[in-house]
Amino acid sequence: MNKNELIADKIEVAIRQMLLACRSLNPGASEYTILYDPRKYASWFIVIFFTDVTIMREAIKNGTCYHLYSFLLSELSKDNELTDITRAIYFEAGIRPSEKTGIDVLLRKLISKTDSLKNNAGKDDIKVCGGCGHPFEDHQLLCNMAENDPPREGWILCPVENCTCFQTWSSNYNDES
Repeated sequence: MNKNELIADKIEVAIRQMLLACRSLNPGASEYTILYDPRKYASWFIVIFFTDVTIMREAIKNGTCYHLYSFLLSELSKDNELTDITRAIYFEAGIRPSEKTGIDVLLRKLISKTDSLKNNAGKDDIKVCGGCGHPFEDHQLLCNMAENDPPREGWILCPVENCTCFQTWSSNYNDES
């Protein structure tokens, strides 16, 4: 088994752990795929699918996608070989492509989205969302509130109807008053 096959197997184990641990979340994910082609891009793409846009939109709104994302990141960080790879986790609506043409289209879409998000990273005044192309200032920051704790992380929701943009946010402020 070569190194890439070993990495793919380890990612698959982490995804299975995520699906098992998060099976009570509703709505649930329907499928997943792992895409990696170092000739086209250096990242491993992990894509979690929801059956349709309506279900995925609900999963983004209610935090299901965020919980899946957080759990998967945690699982991936437990393995040193997986912490050293470049990876991106995305959520998509519809059926996982199984034909080469559909897989190539999805990979191009993910590469384009990743590049666009990277171009926005660290900018002070983002006008257009790199994930969906809608006005970024309209996006909403959501989180799970903990009693007596200020929020430190969460997810970003685009308010445009049927938009399935999913991003995360985190803060690094001090609690000192």
